Formats: sequence, structure tokens, C-alpha cells
Amino acid sequence: MKQTLYLFSLLLIVVCCSIPNRNKEANSVTVTFQLASKSEGEKATLIYPDYLKFGQVSLNPVTDSEGKWSVELPANRTLHIQIWDHNKILGVVWKELNLFCRPGTKAEILLDDINNRCIFSGENAEAHNAQIAHPLKIDNFHGRMFDMEMQAALSHIRNIHKNNMYKIDTLAAAHPDLPAGYVESLRQMARYGYAMDITQNLKGHYSDFLSQGNTTLPDEYLEILSEIKTEEFLYPQAPLPCDAYYYLRDVMGIEYIAQNGFIDPFPDGITDEKLYFFQEHCMAIDSLKSSEELSQLMKTGYFLSECGYEMTPEREKVLQNELTPETFATLMQYIDSVNSKYATFTDEQMEKIEATPIDSLIDGKEIFQKLIAPYRGRVVYVDVWGTWCGPCRSELEHLPQLHEELKDLPVTYMYLAKNSPEELWHKATKHFGLDGEDCVNLRLPASQQKAVEEFLEVRGFPTYILIAPDGSIADNKAPRPSMPSDVRQAIEKLYKK
Repeated sequence: MKQTLYLFSLLLIVVCCSIPNRNKEANSVTVTFQLASKSEGEKATLIYPDYLKFGQVSLNPVTDSEGKWSVELPANRTLHIQIWDHNKILGVVWKELNLFCRPGTKAEILLDDINNRCIFSGENAEAHNAQIAHPLKIDNFHGRMFDMEMQAALSHIRNIHKNNMYKIDTLAAAHPDLPAGYVESLRQMARYGYAMDITQNLKGHYSDFLSQGNTTLPDEYLEILSEIKTEEFLYPQAPLPCDAYYYLRDVMGIEYIAQNGFIDPFPDGITDEKLYFFQEHCMAIDSLKSSEELSQLMKTGYFLSECGYEMTPEREKVLQNELTPETFATLMQYIDSVNSKYATFTDEQMEKIEATPIDSLIDGKEIFQKLIAPYRGRVVYVDVWGTWCGPCRSELEHLPQLHEELKDLPVTYMYLAKNSPEELWHKATKHFGLDGEDCVNLRLPASQQKAVEEFLEVRGFPTYILIAPDGSIADNKAPRPSMPSDVRQAIEKLYKK
């Protein structure tokens, strides 16, 4: 995605501190956007990190008849919010709008697309508007290091970071009246962009030594890793930018490999493999000696990534040992809300939905439950994809192996195509065999597709989802077709319940 390829040219900062609070208003951030021209139907893209799940949420608000949209985002810590479109915003601002908003605050944006101005009001408007007058482009190296030798890429990353810090210092010296929060946030974004580049560089060159028969990280990798395991990254003094999410995810994974190697079989007698690996990763996280806040973020994110939303007494006991009481309570509350959201409807509710024409449905859960209703009693393996998506097409190439692996299990394959032109969709359907036996191939209207994706919390493409025989969502991050044995194991587990 483009927001991860380049750090940002325009930084609109709300000076922030993250203070958890159980009050609903204090646990949210409101962003209001107004077009001076009052143009209706202008779609924007808004992205913010969900650190609880170690993921990003993407929304597409659309201006109403008054040229306005407003969104309320859940936030129990400071959010870095990115906003852009391909028309109005980029016609006034050179690149994305970027906001750092602490819980309980509002960001009000007036995009004067008549006079080519952007004006902020509300909290920290002074800091926001200062960035309009003094934008600064932060460079990075994301995604461009994999065809370079490791040390050459590393040298390039260091030079980019050095140049970024020089530009920031020069800007601050030339304009001593700039809000301190803006300057520090620039530095923070540059630091984490640099750290993310380092970790991505390490991961991108794993194959260099794996191909030589090595099973763990050599000393030179560990020396590089030590550069970005410093206090300024693990004990940040300013709000976390979006790149911090990628850095934390990568540094946790690299540290685990540094301690355990790439091959880490679990001992005999382990009945909950996912919980075992969670505990192993917690040991790696603890060894990072990061701040408690970052440690808790990494642990909750990895638990949800590895174990999902299924709780057992054993998992609950381990979580209580690894998390602070407040973090544990927050995680349990979130898991309960997701399980409630993903639970199947009552028989009475299903009868009503089944009697309603699908064209009349607008709620994502209702649409999806109607789609899967005919297949109750079977596991449904859902693939959310698009003809334009390279990774989606690559995974579809593995369908013959997947179907062979699952041929003795009652499974329905459901394909939901997003933004796929009809002609290309038909060609792909035929090419990949998406209309075969036990296959359901769908191309929903854009509004219904969006509603379903929001309900399923689709974060990227492709996304794979497993539906239990009772119609409940068992896993919204299911294994890919290229991992047929993992898919089979997950499906067998559902039938054993």
C-alpha cells in the first residue's frame, strides 16, 4: 500500500499523550471533514492503526449533500490517522493528511477546494495549521531493498535516515516558533521509518543464508538488529507513528528467530500448539526489555494473531500471567465483543433474513448470514479476493492441491470478488475453476461487498475466513490455499467441536 511505501510529506499533529480511560467519549477520536464547495459523493480513504490487534483499519467515508463526513474511531491510546483521496485532497495538499490524535479529542478539517487551502479548528489547530505552512517530506526505503545486497541496502537506509534528521533539524532551526510536538513527531516518524527499513531489510534477506543451510540468524544480523533495539524505539517519548506497528511486529519476530532459530518444534504432550507459541513469543518480547506499554501491545497483538478469539481456561490463565490487569480486562472485553458480533443469528432471525430478498439487505452481518445460510452443517471456506490482486491470483493457483487435500471433508468454497470487472471476473472464474463442485462464486454490488468486508474485518487481500457448521465465524484469518495441510487441520478441528 502506498502509505507504507513513503513516509509523509504533510504532518498535521495533535500534541498527544495516551491516557487510558473507560469513559466512552475519552476512548474515541472524532474526525470531521468539510469541503468548502459542498461537493457530494467525494470518497476519501482513512487509515488508522489498531494496536490491540496489531493491524490497520481502512475506512472510506463519503461526503454528504453538504460536502461533509464525520467518523468516530475507537482509541484507548493516541492514534496516527492518515487521510487522502485522489481528487479533492490531493488537489489542495501535496500528499496525505496525517493526524496524531489522543483519546477524547476532535480533529476538524475544512478543505477549501475553492481557494486551495486547508484549515483546521478544534484541539491543537495551531499545530495543525503550522504544518500547512511548513510541510516536510520524510524519505524512506520501504519495499526497495530486496534486490540489493544486504550491506548496500543497509548503507542506503542509514544515509536516508541521516538526511531526514538533517532536514528536520534545519527546519526547526529556521523556524524556532514551530510547535515542539510537530518537530518531535517528525523525528519520531523518521526514527521508526528507519527502524522499519532495517527490520524489513533483515527479513528480505533471510533467503541469503537459509539457502546456505543456516537455520538461525548469523552474528552480522544480530549486530544489525541491535541498532534498532535501543531505548528510543522501545521507550518512545512521542506518539507512535504507523510505521511503529510494522517495526514492533518485525522486531518481535526477528528476536524470536534469534533465540529459537527458524525451526522450533514444540515438545511432545502439547495440546494447544498456538498457546505454546504465544508463550514462546512472550519470552522473546520480555527479552526486548521494552516499555510496559509496548510489551503489552506486542503480546495482545500476537495472541490475537496466533490464537484468535477462542478462549479456554488454560489460555485465560496464561494471559492473566502475561498481561497487566488493565490490559487483560481490555482484551477480554474485546474478545467478548467480537464473539458476540460473529455469533450466528437465532432461528427466528434467520427465518426473517431468509425471507428477505438479498437486494434489500444493507447490514453486513445480515448479508453474509444469508449468503452462507444454504450451507449450514458444512464448513465454509471463504476467499475474499479481486481480479486485480496479484497475491490473490497466486493463491488461487494452489486450489487443485487444496481441493485434493480436503476431498474427503464436507467443505463449501465461497469466493467473494471485490472491485472486479465482470468480464475479467468470468475469465478468472473459468481459469481457476471457481465454479467447480462445492464452489460458490459471487460478485456482490460494491455497497454490499463493502458492508460484508467491514463486518468480517477484512484488512487486506486476499483474506481467508472459516465458517463453522453452525454458521458462526470461527476464524477471520484462516490459512491460505498454499497451506493445504494447515487448512485441513483447522477444518477438522471445527468438525470435532
